Amino acid sequence: MLWRVMKIILFLVFTHFYSTAWGHGGIDHSKGDSHAPVKMPPIGNRNSQIHQRINESYKLNVRPIFERSCFDCHSSTTQYPWYYKVPGVKQLIDSDIKEARSHLDFSHDFPFISHDSPENDLKSIQKSVEEENMPPFKYLILHSNSDLSDIEVKTISDWTQTSLNMLKNEPKSR
Repeated sequence: MLWRVMKIILFLVFTHFYSTAWGHGGIDHSKGDSHAPVKMPPIGNRNSQIHQRINESYKLNVRPIFERSCFDCHSSTTQYPWYYKVPGVKQLIDSDIKEARSHLDFSHDFPFISHDSPENDLKSIQKSVEEENMPPFKYLILHSNSDLSDIEVKTISDWTQTSLNMLKNEPKSR
């Protein structure tokens, strides 16, 4: 049992450093105030109506997928695994979750809490899912039920593309 735990710890350490280096597709978020949450549009304007329509579609079609595959890292409803309390592993998991939430937090639906615009969030989600970068491999090793099926990838991709088209056609706020 101890050897198994040690192998898991070593694997998590290795994959943590690997995913930290490659987890963002080469995008550097360290410049400027990249961790400041993006503000929501004023309630009642046309932009918020479009965001509301996107959010309704999100809650119906995409949120159930994200709850199963993404919420452990990208929301405030983390379900910690049995090995969470193992020294060293706990710190890696906490670090991964903090990093994930600083980029994108799904806790309060669309528009998401993030360091970028809703448009860029959608592009990032679409790219990450289509390139199979999310959920990350190190997470899938012990959470195989979180892997996305081809249908789920298509559902997410279709939703992001439809949402991007809606946002592209929205009038700019004054």
